[in-house]
Amino acid sequence: MKVVLQNLTKKFPNRNKREKSEVIAVNDFTFEIPDGMLIGLLGPSGCGKSTTLNLLSGLQKPTDGRIFFGDMDVTDLPAEHRGVGLVFQNYALYPHLTVRQNITFPLENLKGKEKLTKAQMLEKALEVAKLVQIDELMDRKPGELSGGQQQRVAIARALVKMPKILLLDEPLSNLDARLRLQTREELRRIQKETGITTIFVTHDQEEAMSISDMIVVMKDGVVQQIGKPQEVYDNPANLFVAKFLGTPPINVFEGRVTDGKLYIGEEMICPVTNRAATMGDDNAEICGKAAIVGDMSDKEVYVGIRPEDFILKEDGVLTCDLNRVEVMGRDISVVCSHKACESGTIRAIIGSENIKRVGDVQVKFDVKPDELVLFDKVTGERV
Repeated sequence: MKVVLQNLTKKFPNRNKREKSEVIAVNDFTFEIPDGMLIGLLGPSGCGKSTTLNLLSGLQKPTDGRIFFGDMDVTDLPAEHRGVGLVFQNYALYPHLTVRQNITFPLENLKGKEKLTKAQMLEKALEVAKLVQIDELMDRKPGELSGGQQQRVAIARALVKMPKILLLDEPLSNLDARLRLQTREELRRIQKETGITTIFVTHDQEEAMSISDMIVVMKDGVVQQIGKPQEVYDNPANLFVAKFLGTPPINVFEGRVTDGKLYIGEEMICPVTNRAATMGDDNAEICGKAAIVGDMSDKEVYVGIRPEDFILKEDGVLTCDLNRVEVMGRDISVVCSHKACESGTIRAIIGSENIKRVGDVQVKFDVKPDELVLFDKVTGERV
């Protein structure tokens, strides 16, 4: 089922009665979700992602804008008639009912032509239980299940009606790290097998990037960027998106572009070349040696360098003061500092075979110029 949001806006009254202004939770959100895709709504707490999910489910009504499921306008349609499945963060299972009874509960409320016999309900419950791999637990109660098993029951209950849209509101937040990894893989498998259009809300960027077909990054109710996970990671639209995606986070330096060259402090990092000049094959060599920007005019900029884009080199272009080395198995994290670094601490990820090459006081790095991202120092927008 295709989902279309047109200029969706949600405003709430200000809790401070002295303030006349309203709180805008979702601001002019326009987006088309193709049929059968898994979309990740991603952002920090308070960015409006859960409010967007509540608007889609019908639990809240938008202040402005429209919502379409396929060609049908569902903006004013009650939640129970929208055909959505909703999975909450806290599972919301009935503790006094068995797994089987929890799963069949939504089917018991069907009326008219949709009403099912008890045998049909049990058949559907067993079918979705097998899909989420809990068919051997049907006679247990929620208190007898692990967190991951309870979450699977909640997913099965949402799927048993074969909803048009599946909405997941941070469904993995209460699970430990290993179980989260396992369950998110299961979520992706289930979504692929059912083909149900799914919107997945999370503040965990690694989680969203690993299973989503597309991600929507939000901040203060405003959409910052929409795209495929790797594209958004490689080409962030602004400094917020660059900082929000990535573990460890991107290293941000104060820099400047002068006479077609990029500087961090007093060190010349690399030349810069206009993005328009990189379109032809003749410029491939230039692209590999220069930072690609859209505006080559002299200006102060923020320079973003991902931890994996540092290259340890004795005569490297960037000199940093070594703090410590953290061994992480196949890789090592070189933690160092530079006076131009915004956070004061730099993390560079290099192969563990290079550990002997790390100095005692200082380290020098080359960087991958075509992986650098530059941002306007005033607006934070990508240069």
